[in-house]
Amino acid sequence: MTGQRKFMILLLGIVLVLSAAGCSNKTPEEKSYDFLEELASIEKGYEEQHEPLQKLEAEDNEIYAQIIELGMKEMEEITSLSNDAIEGIKKREELMKKEKESIDDSRQQFSEFEELIDKLSDEKAKEEAEELQEIMQKRYKDYDKLYDLYLVSLDEEKKLYELFKDENTTRDQLETQIKSVNEAYTNLSEANNQYNKQTEKYNEKKISFYKTTGIEIESEQP
Repeated sequence: MTGQRKFMILLLGIVLVLSAAGCSNKTPEEKSYDFLEELASIEKGYEEQHEPLQKLEAEDNEIYAQIIELGMKEMEEITSLSNDAIEGIKKREELMKKEKESIDDSRQQFSEFEELIDKLSDEKAKEEAEELQEIMQKRYKDYDKLYDLYLVSLDEEKKLYELFKDENTTRDQLETQIKSVNEAYTNLSEANNQYNKQTEKYNEKKISFYKTTGIEIESEQP
């Protein structure tokens, strides 16, 4: 049986930075700070899905390796392993839905940021806040693409395991589907990198915005 597959474990781990700052008055600048830090807290649900997702991805790779070692003659065991893999895929779909819910909550909250921007008195701070808004909106779009491609990848994986369960599957069919899986994961990896870059860009701009508004940041936590 062919073993030419390059499934990868994706690290979707770049998240919004939570910062600690010393401020008591509620100026527009400080309200902006509170708003953005609350936004990062909302996305904790997104962050919480990373570890279980990565664990399931690693388990999938192990199952695939076992199937390749067995060869198509051990159909009973291959079917059992394939069913396990398909169950894992279903769990990953559920985790991704929870992750997306967190991002959607963040998106809905962030739609109110424009009201705070209008109240900023410093023109440089207002300009940075507008740039921050633009970066975040792009980040949400990048996540939508990432989410859609992740589901496509899971669907391609599921098709592969269904082929493994069919004793009439040919080598050509397997190789074609493995190629489809690899292409899906290549696209996903590119989208993941773009999303992470946009998140990093947002975090950097947010810290710059805090400095411009005079918010004294005591510490930063990833």
